[in-house]
Amino acid sequence: MIIKELTNLTNLNWSKTRQSSGTAGSYLKSYSFINGKKVYYKLSFFDDLLGIFGYESFNEIIASNILSQLGYNHLEYNLINGEIIINNKKYQTYLNYSFDFKEKNESKMTFENFYSLNKMENEDVISFSKRFGFINEIYQMIIIDYIIINRDRHGANIEVLYNEKNKKYHLAPIFDNGLSILSPTYKNEEIKKYDIYKNKKVSSFFLTSSLEENILIVPKEMLKSIKIDLDLVFKDLIDILNNDYLVKAKELIKRRIDEIESLCNKE
Repeated sequence: MIIKELTNLTNLNWSKTRQSSGTAGSYLKSYSFINGKKVYYKLSFFDDLLGIFGYESFNEIIASNILSQLGYNHLEYNLINGEIIINNKKYQTYLNYSFDFKEKNESKMTFENFYSLNKMENEDVISFSKRFGFINEIYQMIIIDYIIINRDRHGANIEVLYNEKNKKYHLAPIFDNGLSILSPTYKNEEIKKYDIYKNKKVSSFFLTSSLEENILIVPKEMLKSIKIDLDLVFKDLIDILNNDYLVKAKELIKRRIDEIESLCNKE
């Protein structure tokens, strides 16, 4: 959902969160409660001098729309045009909000901690995921990360939930996909020059820093089922997203999907 009407969110308090290496500014997050349900808010990058900038909030919507079409379990991100206050200064910006995916009878742990506590000697992440029944969701993350060039799938951007009722573990919905697509490219001249054919190194807890290598372990039957309507993905963003960014992002994602199709056609 996208709320384009300006909404007063000046009651929110913002705090810094984990910052990925090589990125400018900081992520700021906040939360509130609506009808007893916890709601999380997050901005694109923030800098004390530059203010709020970047496209990470829009990237979450693009990723969410793709994940919905693929039918993967994911956190539903929403976009809202908000008026907020940071350090006693007012800003108007589009930001994300999402509802807490954890149920009342569930506890959570980062995947990296869960892996560290439960892995067998010399057991790699993929073998570990197969043993715990997480492997299909891991393949799905590898696919979406490849399509959007997600640069930040570290071990804390994946969570394991434990259901107290049935005493079972399961992976949380796919979340935190904002540092992707053209990020961290912000200026118009940089966007226009962005090379969609250049492979980028990424942070991936599962495998290597190469998405091109990682996608090769995904079963071809999963890759063959990928069908995405890009016009539908970008439909509601046309009048609010920088056109240069929109055109380049659409071009990049189409190329990545075409590459997956080519990979499937190889013997």
